[in-house]
Amino acid sequence: MPEMTEALRRRLESQLGEQLRQDCEESERIGYPPRVFRRMLSESGAVGACRHVIMSRKIPDGFLTLLEKKRLDLTAEATVLRGPWKALFSAEELERARKRLRDYERPDLADV
Repeated sequence: MPEMTEALRRRLESQLGEQLRQDCEESERIGYPPRVFRRMLSESGAVGACRHVIMSRKIPDGFLTLLEKKRLDLTAEATVLRGPWKALFSAEELERARKRLRDYERPDLADV
């Protein structure tokens, strides 16, 4: 696989950030304000925030809240797997995202 250009990396990060902002807005509409994740986005950027959540040994509270609301499609795990920005993440990070979604019975979101 060829090396990703800096311009492509920036474009994918921007697209991921926009998708995450939309997911946060939808989360608020369904009654879950993702304050901690929004702070991570502002401090670490889209890729950094997603990496932190996905690689966390503890299941993030936001993931569990979205599970209760039957909206795992709004999690960072689902978002990184469904777009062209998945090229920004390592194989290990993508596998951790898939495993978490499968563990919580959403293989449909993991196998995209």
